[in-house]
Amino acid sequence: MKARPKHIIPFLIALFIGLFSVAQTKTSFGLRGNVQITKLSNADLDSKTSGYFGAFVDFRFSDFYALRPELGYSNQGGEAKNNLENDLDIHYISLSISNVLYAKNSGVLFIIAPVFDFDTDDTLIGLSNRKEGNDITFIDVCISAGIGYEFPFGLALEARYKQGLVDVYSGGWHDFSNPKYENETQFNSAIQLGLSFKFN
Repeated sequence: MKARPKHIIPFLIALFIGLFSVAQTKTSFGLRGNVQITKLSNADLDSKTSGYFGAFVDFRFSDFYALRPELGYSNQGGEAKNNLENDLDIHYISLSISNVLYAKNSGVLFIIAPVFDFDTDDTLIGLSNRKEGNDITFIDVCISAGIGYEFPFGLALEARYKQGLVDVYSGGWHDFSNPKYENETQFNSAIQLGLSFKFN
């Protein structure tokens, strides 16, 4: 049975548009990292200064927009106010999907991203029997927003704010008794100041 031309033509047009769109996408690999100030709300802890680093793939669809999946490491938590308490170090593997918006005829950029932080000190076994790992919720869902400036050769200066949306000590993930953590919620937050570089 022969294909009808009127069916083939729209298909070829759609295929051409799709291939043209892919061809116009500029893909770059990059690295980012530097210093961050983290805080845990409703906890007897001071803010702490630590570091973060990661890698990303930048899909530049137009002069004004790029999609940037990022994978990295982030050390968060807080510092003890006295010698009787312990510092809190939460080691996260972070996965984010950054939407980068570029100002017209400028290196100024704006970033907004959903972020998924996975606690590396926990395990899948610990989630099932609630006996292994630490008392930190296995995953934190965050929203991140920031501003930056990108130079033509790929180097960029960035400032981001990340806010956690999941209780760090959620009783739904672990069985333990602590009145303070049961009656109040503790959320992660971080201010990140750093650099990124794209390899063209």
